[in-house]
Amino acid sequence: MTDVIAWPPVGLTAWELTRVDPVSRSVGLLDGRPRTSSAQRSRRLATAQVSAFGPDRAGAGYIEMLKEFLAGGRHLVRVDCPSPLSPLVTSLNLKNGVMQWTSGGDDMEWTAGGSDLLWSDNIALTGEPRTDKGWPALRVEGLPKNSIVARPSDRITVTDANGNTESSRVLTVARSGGLGNATIRTRDAFTLSGLVSIGDKESIVFEALNMPRAVQPVSGSWGYDWNFREVFQDEYDSWTERNPWT
Repeated sequence: MTDVIAWPPVGLTAWELTRVDPVSRSVGLLDGRPRTSSAQRSRRLATAQVSAFGPDRAGAGYIEMLKEFLAGGRHLVRVDCPSPLSPLVTSLNLKNGVMQWTSGGDDMEWTAGGSDLLWSDNIALTGEPRTDKGWPALRVEGLPKNSIVARPSDRITVTDANGNTESSRVLTVARSGGLGNATIRTRDAFTLSGLVSIGDKESIVFEALNMPRAVQPVSGSWGYDWNFREVFQDEYDSWTERNPWT
């Protein structure tokens, strides 16, 4: 049985999230033309530099306990990953979630004119699929006016009235106009319309490629450098999610 340990509440000082797509290359014997094909499935790689202080000045302790749970790499870790730009760029808070209403333990449904209503926990952003110069896009309304509202690699999610969700990544910088509307070009096409969230973290399960060590100096801070490789549940017989920090 493999455990998936939640990433502890430590402070990042540097962050990388990238994607690798291994390919196989060959050259035709008769025509000499190069050929490429996918050799393995696509995966994300991550590098995290972690402060030994961080929140509550407890980072080093959390890291040492995480290493015990990972047992030298036999177990896995789940990390809520920001986009590559998030730690470096101060942006608007456009993250959204759907509020759930209950009464006596039963779900409450809100409707208007016979249509289901979604309640957001932050800002009322709504979007519907479009195309932009031949590329997939979302037309989003309710944004802050005349602002940069999305940057390349930002995660963007749509939730419809039935609770279905779709996610993609932003392709290029998007700016809202004077009415708070923007067409945001995306990597993948959306089919849903509904509540929009921009800048969400993505939860990814990794194997740790190293068990970092760090020497505490006489004075000043220090840190740990982690390297991760994405793994998938179908590569394991089974796994169990565990969060010892909450």
